[in-house]
Amino acid sequence: MRKLLTAALLALCTLSAAQEKRVFFFADFVNTLIQYKSGQKFRVKANYDMANRKMMYMQGERLMELTDAQLVDTIFTDGYAWVHHDGHFCQVADSEDGHRVLLGWHVVSVHDGYVGAYGISQTPSRKVQLGSDFGLGSLSGQAGGMYNGTYGTNADDGNGRNLDVWRKKSCSTYYFVKNGREYAVQSLKGVYKAFPEHKEEIKRYVKAHHLDMMTAVKALRIIDYIMMLGE
Repeated sequence: MRKLLTAALLALCTLSAAQEKRVFFFADFVNTLIQYKSGQKFRVKANYDMANRKMMYMQGERLMELTDAQLVDTIFTDGYAWVHHDGHFCQVADSEDGHRVLLGWHVVSVHDGYVGAYGISQTPSRKVQLGSDFGLGSLSGQAGGMYNGTYGTNADDGNGRNLDVWRKKSCSTYYFVKNGREYAVQSLKGVYKAFPEHKEEIKRYVKAHHLDMMTAVKALRIIDYIMMLGE
């Protein structure tokens, strides 16, 4: 069984820097070992920013971005490994069967409209910005993994009306290799498209086990099943 984060470790925090919104993987910056391909090793306090897909670390009181990522071999954060792949760092998830999946975590804010005078969410009529006091809430799912669908609102207009409604959405990518070919999937639709010859089999498995791609735990179960097909 893969080693994934617990719900406690997936409690998210925010940090504003250079006017950017950040959604961090860990609730706090954790002890981290950065191992470079040259053999050099550095120990820092680090965290992964899933909104901007950047590995961040603390240099004294300053928040810094880890650069020259292509020179990094592996990053170990509190017992979890990360490697640079497809332009960003991905969490390594190895199964007992030896199958490796790289989790390219990515979380975005989606504007779902606003709450009108009677508390009804309406379609947005104008473009709005995410307020600095937006509450992220919890994105953790059962037994670890990230849940797609957390809602929040900006401060109201003083009369309890026209609240902007935001949803934190997971757009994470799962990378894995089967029969010498690498696949990158984000959704069930993507899975079915990648494996059209097994589409009906996968659909039956997903339905029978109540699975989806909305949490990492469930997504990895689907990928494990795909890896067994044709073996």
